[in-house]
Amino acid sequence: GDIIGVAAPAGPPEPAALKRGIRWLEARGFRVEVAPSVGFTRGYLAGSDRQRLDDLNQFLSRPDIKAIWFARGGYGSGRILDGVDFAAARRFPKRWLGYSDITALQLGLYRKTRLVSFYGPMVVELGPRTRKYHSPSLESALRGGDYPELRLPPGKVWRTGRGNGPLIGGCLSLICSLLGTPFEPDLRGKVLFWEEVGEEPFRIDRYLTQLRLAGAFQSLQGMLVGQLVGCRSRMGRRTFSLREILKDVLAGTRFPVACDLPFGHGPGSWTLPVGYRAGMDTGRGRVRFSEP
Repeated sequence: GDIIGVAAPAGPPEPAALKRGIRWLEARGFRVEVAPSVGFTRGYLAGSDRQRLDDLNQFLSRPDIKAIWFARGGYGSGRILDGVDFAAARRFPKRWLGYSDITALQLGLYRKTRLVSFYGPMVVELGPRTRKYHSPSLESALRGGDYPELRLPPGKVWRTGRGNGPLIGGCLSLICSLLGTPFEPDLRGKVLFWEEVGEEPFRIDRYLTQLRLAGAFQSLQGMLVGQLVGCRSRMGRRTFSLREILKDVLAGTRFPVACDLPFGHGPGSWTLPVGYRAGMDTGRGRVRFSEP
């Protein structure tokens, strides 16, 4: 019976996939309200910056809307970030669900309000036969209650250890895009998670080096690396593996690191609770999440 507002702060969704996702939500008992700009197209954006921003802020100001589920990613969330009504978000807290380009909004929300959001599937990825998402973690994001443990098999652990702190992260390029802005994530004492799509290894190296130079790794509690979809070297270029890049970039740090975990742009992706406390323990092969 709760109302879910569907917004498109970045790119325009594919209409058939959007309808499928809305039907999935309605079949589960939710009422769905779609923002007008979701149906607009302006270049690679779902309408103008003003249209997308006004629709998002209207949803934020309404206490009857219990969640904002983003239609799709693409590019464009950062263009409206400085106009988001975070005061309204604080007055009427809602569950935000999305990932990829939505990273900018989620990290902005946490920086300005300390409210939790959920890094999970877009509306266009929902449906009875899609294999995009991990159902138990998505259910926990929607319904509340205990959050499932994320398993860390020995083959996924790059550096052993334990760490505990708020879980912060998202798409790596979007995290770096916020450095030097009022929405830059404060990673001190945090467990950082990141993933990427379509970026060559040297670009991932560049993003991680930028974070290192910004001092982001100095007091990090742990690092969780998700799926790197399509992140291979092209045209026969010489390259490094991810673990070789991590060895160089993380030299001198001691926090635990696990790689190739099931979240991000690939199939079966977990919904991760941005802002929950994450207890990372490679010895027991798990990450435990608890509400802040």
